[in-house]
Order: sequence, then C-alpha cells, then structure tokens
Amino acid sequence: MNYDLDTKQGMDNAVRWTEQLFNAMNNNASWGLPRSGTLVTINKDTKTATVTQGFAPEQGLLQVIRAMGWTVKVK
Repeated sequence: MNYDLDTKQGMDNAVRWTEQLFNAMNNNASWGLPRSGTLVTINKDTKTATVTQGFAPEQGLLQVIRAMGWTVKVK
C-alpha cells in the first residue's frame, strides 16, 4: 500500500490508517512510536492530539493528523 505523503493516494491511505487507529483507541489514550520515542495522546471530544516529541521528529505524523482535521499540540 502507498503511504507516500507527497502523493494524494499515499496521504489518503495514511489518513485512513490513522483514523482507524484513533477510532480503536479510548478517549485520552496514548500511542507510543518506538522508532522516534514520540508519544501521541488523543482527545476525541475536542479532536486534539498532543504530541510529545521524542529523540526524532515525526513531521509526517503531524501532517497526517492535521489532514484528518484534528488540532495538533506539540510538546
């Protein structure tokens, strides 16, 4: 599957995958990304994702969450 965020199809696929993940998570749950040490905590009520940056930036992730129509707060 194409997840190249520089293409419409890739961005659409990434958005769909992330929406499915967020839908499966409880409100105020956190998702850890070991590859970068990043932690994403979601608030479904306000559609806000709080991203605590780890040792490597996750700019693509921020793009995808914003493309979902969510607000991103970076710590």
